[in-house]
Amino acid sequence: MSLVIDFDDIPEDEDLILDLLQSPEHFKIDPEEGVLQQDVHVQGRLSKVGREILFKGSVSTEMELVCFRCLESLRFPVRARIASHYISDQEAGTPDADAELHASDIEVETYSDNRIDLTQAVYDQMMLSLPLVRLCRDDCRGICAHCGVNRNHQSCTCSDHDSIDPRLAVLKTLKDQLK
Repeated sequence: MSLVIDFDDIPEDEDLILDLLQSPEHFKIDPEEGVLQQDVHVQGRLSKVGREILFKGSVSTEMELVCFRCLESLRFPVRARIASHYISDQEAGTPDADAELHASDIEVETYSDNRIDLTQAVYDQMMLSLPLVRLCRDDCRGICAHCGVNRNHQSCTCSDHDSIDPRLAVLKTLKDQLK
C-alpha cells in the first residue's frame, strides 16, 4: 500500500487503519535539509465523513543531518503526529481573489479523482519536526574560522583575541579609548 488512498477503499462506518513503510526515494527531500536513513513508517487511521476525509496518525523515521557548527553528520530520530483534513477539489471550488480565509481553511487539503495523497502531509510533519538549530551536541565548539580545525577533536593555535573582523576594528579602537 502506498500513501495514495482511494476514496472508495475507506469504509463508511469504520476507520481505515494504516500501518505502512514508505521508501526514502518516495520523498523529494533536498539533501541540504537531510537524508532519510531508513523507510518512513506511517501509522494512522482515515475516517470518512460524507465526502470529507480525516487522517490522524504518526510518522517515524531517521534522518542524517549536518551539524551547523562543525559540519559533521548526525543522526536524528524523526517522530511526529499528523492530523489532516481533506475535501474534494470540487467542494473546495475555485478560490475567489476577494474571499476571506479562516484559520480552519488553511488546515484543509484537497483531493482529486477520489484519490487522497498523504505524501505532502507526511513530508510536512517530518520537516517541521527537525530542529531549527542542528547541533551534533549542545557544547559543539565548531570549526576554527582561521585554520579550519574541528575544535571538538583538537585544539588550534589560533588566538581568538587577535581575530577581529576588519569591519569591527573601529569598535575595538573606540572600546580601547573608553578604558
